[in-house]
Amino acid sequence: MALLGSLAACGNGTPASTSPGVKLVQNAAASGLPIIVEFGAVGCASCREMKIVLDSVVRRTQGRANVLNIDISKDMDAADAYRIQLIPTQVFFDAHGNEIERHMGILTEAGVIARLGLSDTSK
Repeated sequence: MALLGSLAACGNGTPASTSPGVKLVQNAAASGLPIIVEFGAVGCASCREMKIVLDSVVRRTQGRANVLNIDISKDMDAADAYRIQLIPTQVFFDAHGNEIERHMGILTEAGVIARLGLSDTSK
């Protein structure tokens, strides 16, 4: 199941919050690279599947994107700030820190790389 949407937030698309997860996203937004934030939890089977996918994305994109993981069981404030309703949820930001898309459920490596606006250079 996919859901595209935009987040009502302040500034560049990141909400105002003192949450460690929100600060992590804000710091990544300053890098000028596209970002995927995976919201999940350790006890979630689909989240564990996404971790494998995202580990591969990190290798394939070779530092051309920020791949972040926020465990909502440890940072519920971040989940609230980004209005996470289901896990896993991936939130994508462009190189300027603007939210461009979100997806609920599992994505393929190719799906993540395409949503980041990158080509796969591992081939």
